[in-house]
Amino acid sequence: VQAPVARADKILVQIDGVSDAGFPVAIPDFAPLDGTQDLQFGSDAHQVVLGDLRMVPVFQVMDPKAYVEDGRRAGIREGEFNFEDWRVIGALGLAKCGIRVGPGGEAQAEVRVYDVEAGSLIAAKLVGGGKASARALGHKVADVIYEAFTGEKGIFSSRIAAVTTVKGNKEVVLLDVDGGNLTPITKNGAINISPAVSPDGGAVAYTSFKDGNPDLFLTELGAGPTVKISSRQGINTGAAWSPDGSTLAVTLSKDGDSEIYLLNRRGEIQQRLTRSWGIDVSPTWSPDGQRIAFVSAREGTPQIFVMDRSGGNLRRLTFAGNHNVSPAWSPDGKKIAFAGRDEGRFDLFVIDADGANLRRLTQAPGDDEDPSWSPDGRYIVFSSDREGRGKQLYVTTWDGRNPVRITDGRGTYTNPDWGPRLGD
Repeated sequence: VQAPVARADKILVQIDGVSDAGFPVAIPDFAPLDGTQDLQFGSDAHQVVLGDLRMVPVFQVMDPKAYVEDGRRAGIREGEFNFEDWRVIGALGLAKCGIRVGPGGEAQAEVRVYDVEAGSLIAAKLVGGGKASARALGHKVADVIYEAFTGEKGIFSSRIAAVTTVKGNKEVVLLDVDGGNLTPITKNGAINISPAVSPDGGAVAYTSFKDGNPDLFLTELGAGPTVKISSRQGINTGAAWSPDGSTLAVTLSKDGDSEIYLLNRRGEIQQRLTRSWGIDVSPTWSPDGQRIAFVSAREGTPQIFVMDRSGGNLRRLTFAGNHNVSPAWSPDGKKIAFAGRDEGRFDLFVIDADGANLRRLTQAPGDDEDPSWSPDGRYIVFSSDREGRGKQLYVTTWDGRNPVRITDGRGTYTNPDWGPRLGD
């Protein structure tokens, strides 16, 4: 990916102040450049971009049926198209893209983003250059458009690990943020749960029952090995990566009770963090690596607690509700999302890391569980059966607006873990 060739200082979309309607942006068909004959590649990438930007309430992606211009025939540079064609349909932003596809499958996108009202270029960037799928290139284009209008990096080139149920078995998979491009991580026909993507996106830790005991495995992505790193008697589960990727916080029950330990990547115990009669499970790290939030029933019911990475300075975080689980620390360190049971079902909540400002995010039929933050901390993926089709994955804003289902309803999906931006 090449550096931006142009960038204006003007930010057209303030994410925190976005209206419910969103910023109206037009994204015409991608224009074939330099004799490119593969029109389907550009069409497929274009559909990915439209889907990505429709996922987030920042934008109102305008219906291509309303466009006056034919994107494949018009140029993408100033003077090669008419801004008035876009003003007349109400677009405030315009993202034009040209595609070059070489004979060997090399693909490059030239993205140019415009302020329609001012009739000026906001940003231009060349993306790709090597072999890439239309889907992968489309996500990168969406990231460029998102950043051009908002000034913040996009999240569309990240991936989400999850558990899908296949013929009664549970397998770990990776998905794109729009639910597509499903990639199996396990195919062992057993029960596999609790995936955790490493901070660099290069590995996934998970628990598998394939050998009978719930053991902890680590799979290096990209045709890398799969290694069993903890097979201690009892459970080896709930792995959470430290921000530097060197350490895993894990729940072990080797001594009878469920306690939280720190392991290195080889599975060697570095430290035991908890000692209580109640369960201690579901660790999640603060982004500075200095604190860990977790679930404990040490005071009678499952609640969220926070401790230092050494196990000291323990304090209870949640007091409302009698069953709070699945904490997830936000990337900015300010908030913790979790699932809480209320009136017989689970909803999502967010609380400040100091225990203040408890906020409900969801209140839908069924159970909303397993929150996980996007790399920028603005979105949360979670599992829900709110539509009556079994557990599916949804993405919502951090404050609960605009929940969008990203899985297709074929099979069920749980335990999402949102990985880092790829290529950062």
